Amino acid sequence: ELPLLIVDIQRGGPSTGLPTKTEQADLLQAMYGRNGEAPVPIVAPKTPADCFDAALDAARIALAYRTPVFLLSDGYLANGSEPWRIPEPDELPDLRVQFATGPNHTLADGTEVFWPYKRDPQTLARPWAVPGTPGLEHRIGGIEKQDGTGNISY
Repeated sequence: ELPLLIVDIQRGGPSTGLPTKTEQADLLQAMYGRNGEAPVPIVAPKTPADCFDAALDAARIALAYRTPVFLLSDGYLANGSEPWRIPEPDELPDLRVQFATGPNHTLADGTEVFWPYKRDPQTLARPWAVPGTPGLEHRIGGIEKQDGTGNISY
């Protein structure tokens, strides 16, 4: 559940000559090459100039939803060119992350605690705590956990 941007510039596969063929053969691998039926976002630019916006959009999705995102392109776009206006810095989206800074849940007895697996109702992403932050320590790993608390579920 950490953001990750995987950039895959696909090349032509075995053929009579690379200049005569481009390929998007990695699409199905990107879509279905995960364990179980876990979906993954895939962003693909349509033109050489769109590559910049597609990369920003993929990064935005990865950060907002705390998920890996594939950015797929191909040789025609990677080696192509077209006029493109460099955006002004204030036109770019704000990709800063809001890290957890304190407790986010109140127990029945009124005690405030940090629940590392309490999901945001809009994005379903869990809070992102900087490792070592006092009071926000929690367990991570592949063992089955209780919803919200992250405690080991037996």
